[in-house]
Amino acid sequence: MRAMANLTDLTVTVIGAGNMGGAVARAVRKAGVGADRLVLLNSSATSTQEAAREIGATSAFERFGSDYTLAAAARESDVIVLGFKPYHLDDMAPAIAPHVRKDALIVSLLAGASLATLGDAFDGHTALVRAMPNTPIAVGRGVVGLMPGDHASEAERALAHALFARSATVVDIPEHQVHGVIGAAGSASAYFFLIVEAMIDEAVAQGFTRAVATDLVVGTMLGSATLLHETGETPTSARYAVTSPGGATAQAIAALEEGGIRALMARGMRAAAQASRKMEER
Repeated sequence: MRAMANLTDLTVTVIGAGNMGGAVARAVRKAGVGADRLVLLNSSATSTQEAAREIGATSAFERFGSDYTLAAAARESDVIVLGFKPYHLDDMAPAIAPHVRKDALIVSLLAGASLATLGDAFDGHTALVRAMPNTPIAVGRGVVGLMPGDHASEAERALAHALFARSATVVDIPEHQVHGVIGAAGSASAYFFLIVEAMIDEAVAQGFTRAVATDLVVGTMLGSATLLHETGETPTSARYAVTSPGGATAQAIAALEEGGIRALMARGMRAAAQASRKMEER
């Protein structure tokens, strides 16, 4: 494996640059991998070219031509990111595995595909890392849980970190906690979007235009998250600081607690984790 300090020398291929694969491709670009060395491969030349243009990368179809594109991309890659849908693994792995270099790192974004499953699918390849990112990685504010295989070297682990570190908070976790990561981070941006949507709708009901309501709510959410991130203050103490006894905020908090907001959030997180477990059991 090449030295980790200079990612500009690496060729990284993202197979399946859709919502999540595309977000990770943006993170790889931000990490320092050049446009000519970040290769994208989707199911069609058209979608690949569109993704490459949007992200600032290279289309595998343009680089290798239409014949044997997948095999050629695998042979040329220092890092292969699996970004396609998990149910395509059985079809895709046999076409990729024979061409993967021994020193290449495979980074899997496939929910439900364990390290053992990946090892079997790729003929015992040992340089494996599972990554569970969330979509804010596309704007440099994501979270990713990394689960290296038992036989991944320190250099390979460091490389996986380097690919994500400029765009995400990177957390090393044991694989058995992957379902909790999906509940707490992987799916969590969707919970946030739902809460923001509900608040905007209520602000509109109270007389604001949707544009003004969006500015009010999104701006407040962004500032609140930044405050917690930059000051290290706990959510509890930050909430107490803006909750005067008997005031409007206290009344709002009481209404939310009466509605069971904590139990609802816990139920949602558990449901996501349970769905992840079921995917892995298939």
